[in-house]
Amino acid sequence: MGMVQNRDYVKGLLRKKVEGRLTLPGRAELIVAREIHGEEAFDRMEAEVLLELGSALPKDRLEGWAPDFAAIRAAAARRREGHAARLRRNAGWAAAAVLLPFIGLLMYWYGAREPAPDLLHGPCAGLSRDVEVPLAESALTVVWDDDRHMEVGPGEHGEILRYGALQLFRTAAGTLQLRQARSQQTDTVPAHSVMLMTGAQQQALVELPDGTRIRLNAQSALRYDPQRPEGERLTVHGEMYVQRPTDMPIAPLLIGTANGVVKAFEGGFALYVGRQITRAAALDGRLILLDSARTHEVLLDCYGAQGAVTRVAAAGQELPRDTVAYEGVADPDDILVWTKAVRRYVDTPLPVFVAQMSRWYGFRVKDYRCLPASRRITATVCYRRDAEAVFAALREAGVLLYESRGMISFCPEDAEGRRPSGGMLALRRKQAQAPAKSK
Repeated sequence: MGMVQNRDYVKGLLRKKVEGRLTLPGRAELIVAREIHGEEAFDRMEAEVLLELGSALPKDRLEGWAPDFAAIRAAAARRREGHAARLRRNAGWAAAAVLLPFIGLLMYWYGAREPAPDLLHGPCAGLSRDVEVPLAESALTVVWDDDRHMEVGPGEHGEILRYGALQLFRTAAGTLQLRQARSQQTDTVPAHSVMLMTGAQQQALVELPDGTRIRLNAQSALRYDPQRPEGERLTVHGEMYVQRPTDMPIAPLLIGTANGVVKAFEGGFALYVGRQITRAAALDGRLILLDSARTHEVLLDCYGAQGAVTRVAAAGQELPRDTVAYEGVADPDDILVWTKAVRRYVDTPLPVFVAQMSRWYGFRVKDYRCLPASRRITATVCYRRDAEAVFAALREAGVLLYESRGMISFCPEDAEGRRPSGGMLALRRKQAQAPAKSK
């Protein structure tokens, strides 16, 4: 127990973790070290280790990964089994005997923790956490001519729209394909731009003419305009998972965002685009993040590597400036949780959980600054449940929220005059009656 209080010892364990040499007792020690040192200090040590390794970081972290969710899961399972096999070969009975009481205490601590609220009942009963949201349920809105639009719901397939030389075709499996029509009639007709948008509780899989597949999360959009210059043909907003073809040579794809450019090569990566931030994480893919001026860049080419382009307004500057930075290694399970029918959040920062749920369900949050960044939540939510399931999970975590005209607030000053969301009314009445009873 005393060794994990030493920063150099903990950094040595983190170095073994990055290099794939960490033993089971070492993993247990890292869990305890995170509790002893705290999240911020632990993350800082992990960042220091990554910087110290630099070019010595393992180069084969993508080995065995295929560009689809099921393959990513399977490869992760094989990797864990490989680690376990090496541990069985290398760990001696003497070391196990020494660490057995320590591991027993750790298991007791986990067992004594408050159980996670499990909301798996109703439509999601029996679904595995590895099952993705069915593509057959894909739904989105197609916009063209900037004001004409059409809803595309589940069950529709075949040709959805022919707009100039651009054709939208929906397969029976649910994929919406963008095709360049080739015929004597359309060869001379320009391929106009279209926008594909998802709403609350909608996802969609879009396939571009070059074979790139983009899975859009709720409240996300992409615009495709074949007439514009390279780098401006495809622009996106929201959250998505991008899969580039790996079985054939293909030119890099440039994806425009609100404040930057993504240059995607092969394989898959996750992407989030807001008004002032572009964040990407490589899975089995390779990509480059650039600022809007394309003067600075960061390469993401190892499993989980994450970077961001952030727009900031510096003091004394008339215009905001875009900054590109490498952010470290992210957990793919956290990155892709929105693709699953059963969303499992374990010790997730409260602002992250609320942001993902608000995107899926479409409710608005008044001020995220009222959410304590250090507060964490563990919850399981079915994608078919309504927003009350989210409010129930927040109540289980001891978080009070208030609702007014579709706006959710976590700010204490909004408690008066607002209706507590979900089942919080009963709690408010009970609190209001407490002073009267004491008299």
